[in-house]
Amino acid sequence: MTTIVLDANVGLALVVPLSYSDRVQDLVQEWCEQEVGFAVPALWGYEVDSGLRKAVVSGVLTEAEAHAALQSLWALDIQEIPATLDRHTRALAWAKLLNQTVAYDAQYTVVAEELQAPLWTADRRLADAARSVGAEWVHWIGDRT
Repeated sequence: MTTIVLDANVGLALVVPLSYSDRVQDLVQEWCEQEVGFAVPALWGYEVDSGLRKAVVSGVLTEAEAHAALQSLWALDIQEIPATLDRHTRALAWAKLLNQTVAYDAQYTVVAEELQAPLWTADRRLADAARSVGAEWVHWIGDRT
């Protein structure tokens, strides 16, 4: 089974109306039809929770919609990769390589690299930075038309 690593912004676009939600929904539907598996670092759930909370506070979603959105995302049967000292160490190295101040995005690159799986993100800067250092397996959702 093929596995794809999803950035939190891709997951949120499935359940929160964002400018790129239609594109993400099309991609995920295509992947589901191909019986692709999804994997994320343990950080993903926390980032999704924060994104859903922001959507509630800004009036984009109601509390009930946020709870339903969370259940909908977990129904995708996403494999959550636990944090380890080794993964954190590699994330720090990736953050340096990507010239990032924080290491959140680097957690996704570590998981994708470890699983030898593509990483899909709605963050074009992340995709461009990763590809500039040879990580051709990092994809921006706008790459496919």
